Amino acid sequence: MKKRLLILSLTLVLCVSMILTGCGGGGTETPGTGDSNGTVGGEKISWKMASCWADGTFLFSVDQAFCDNLSRLTNGNFVITPYGVGQLGAANQVFDLVANGTVEAGGDWPSYWTGKNTGFDLLATTMYNFSGFDYYVWIYEGGGLEDAYNYMFNKYGMYYYPTAITQMESGIRSNVPINDLDDLASMKVRFAGLIQGMVAEKVGMTPVTIAADELYESLQRKVIDAAEYSGPYNDDILKIQEVTKYWLTPGWHQTSSVYGAMFNQKAFDELPDDYKQAIRDAADITMVNFMAKYAYNDALATQRILDSGVETTSLSEEDMAILEQYTKEATEELAASNPDYAHVYTSMMNYRKTMEDYRVALGDWGWGVNLKEYPAMP
Repeated sequence: MKKRLLILSLTLVLCVSMILTGCGGGGTETPGTGDSNGTVGGEKISWKMASCWADGTFLFSVDQAFCDNLSRLTNGNFVITPYGVGQLGAANQVFDLVANGTVEAGGDWPSYWTGKNTGFDLLATTMYNFSGFDYYVWIYEGGGLEDAYNYMFNKYGMYYYPTAITQMESGIRSNVPINDLDDLASMKVRFAGLIQGMVAEKVGMTPVTIAADELYESLQRKVIDAAEYSGPYNDDILKIQEVTKYWLTPGWHQTSSVYGAMFNQKAFDELPDDYKQAIRDAADITMVNFMAKYAYNDALATQRILDSGVETTSLSEEDMAILEQYTKEATEELAASNPDYAHVYTSMMNYRKTMEDYRVALGDWGWGVNLKEYPAMP
């Protein structure tokens, strides 16, 4: 019953947010210099978007929906054409394609760029931290959009707008049951994310990077012992349940994920003001639509996965406490080694502290959890 009330509350909030966004409410400026019918601008502009996702996948549909919304808001005057991964460049090339101006836009998951700066990791996901709704409120009301996302992307000649947020990821899928940390310690596991890899090594497991299109075969051929990929819906699309029998829940390794669109700063700055606003509006509309879409499809996929015979396991409270401590230690290590990581994390913690008393007041009808202990910042 508590979960149902939470889902209903979140759905109502998302619906209100979508209505306000579509009507120019909530303090958002109505797009620029349109005619009496609300058409934005008149200049014809065509851009390319290099996506990190394969054409036809659910994640690529986020990029496609953003581009479609932008075209609709500008009456077809401002068109961005998305290209699936490999069509304009490999996934690991998308950042540079946009930063260098080879293409004007890119669709991504920010943690892919931690090799350039570890501060990007927090813009994509957390362990033992933000729920999807935390990310949503922090981005739009808690200063996260400018103080974190564009604090980071501006350093590399880009501007950024998030376009989708997923809730907690599925968990670890395997062919042998995982009942404790000792079971994990003996495994070679496909993991994504910087801090996730650090915690995996602290546990003793071997984290492996494997592309999504190679994941099914890698599990089938036992190249790896287990894997985490995404939420239940995206896991179901890959049919991971056909090559795994067990499912370790909950997905503590990624409590939420954020996806978005990068824009070359020079190209963005040269846009008419009404087109800049149209980009923001298109991203906002895409965000609220896909938050609901992801959550609902994840619920349906969970039923399908369990109906296929997959069995769930979970760790003890003692093991979960160890993982939480490892996460705290890894966070402190990253913050101490990179002031940009510390800057983004401080913004997130300022939001958290603002929400603490309110969460207590909400009780069982709230969202997320308070941290037991805050990592020490340098």
